[in-house]
Amino acid sequence: MNTLQKIFFAAVFAAISSSAFAVANPSYDEVKMAIDNTFNKVQESKIALDNGADIETVVAMVTDARQLQKDISNNVLDLKRNQASNVLKQARTALLKNEVAEAKNLLDEALNKYKEIKQLYISNHS
Repeated sequence: MNTLQKIFFAAVFAAISSSAFAVANPSYDEVKMAIDNTFNKVQESKIALDNGADIETVVAMVTDARQLQKDISNNVLDLKRNQASNVLKQARTALLKNEVAEAKNLLDEALNKYKEIKQLYISNHS
């Protein structure tokens, strides 16, 4: 009887543990919204930089974009998202070094990468 109880409690514990730690996959709309929000923030950063906003403001905007991109959660997109995030990181570094022209180029590259991510995501879910 003691062995049966141990097996039973182990099975119950395993079932509770796996359901407690299960992470729900985001819906299509949630991932699409994360892509759109990130793209819009990168675009806003680029426009601010083009219009002569102070570097600290643009750095904060790029940092916000990097935070938003974390919500792009999809196995197909992870590699592309990481690549785009690295470009945003490079843009932020360029801004901190006051390399405005380089930052503009990198923000353009990031915009293209997020466009690609959006197109890839839509094509995989149509």
